[in-house]
Amino acid sequence: MVGCVLSALVGVVVNPWVLFGLAVAWAASVGGSFFYGQDVGKDSEIAGQAKIKQAIEDTREKAQQGAASAIAEIKIVNTTIHQKAETVVRTERVYTDCRHAPGMRDTINSAITGRPEPVGDGKLPAAQPAK
Repeated sequence: MVGCVLSALVGVVVNPWVLFGLAVAWAASVGGSFFYGQDVGKDSEIAGQAKIKQAIEDTREKAQQGAASAIAEIKIVNTTIHQKAETVVRTERVYTDCRHAPGMRDTINSAITGRPEPVGDGKLPAAQPAK
């Protein structure tokens, strides 16, 4: 079919093997262009990474030089300071005379520990008669 179309356009009968050869050559050129483009892309990526790495190393070197020069400029000075000492007196009240009854002491201790103990025998008072 392709041969007929080309023969109508050109006026010459085209051999199908020539068309197949042209198609193979075209596919090979497209494939070669793909692999060439990939190789060029790899090279440009490697070059870009090398630039970034070099910039990082340059920055690190400059930072180290700046820190070293700043440390070298530090001057150590020993100074003796003579000054009166200030005395601060704090007073806090301590209630040593605070005493509780034994029953109240048990109530406070049960509140602190969180384990309440029953009051008295643990029995409720009797109910009052209704009026």
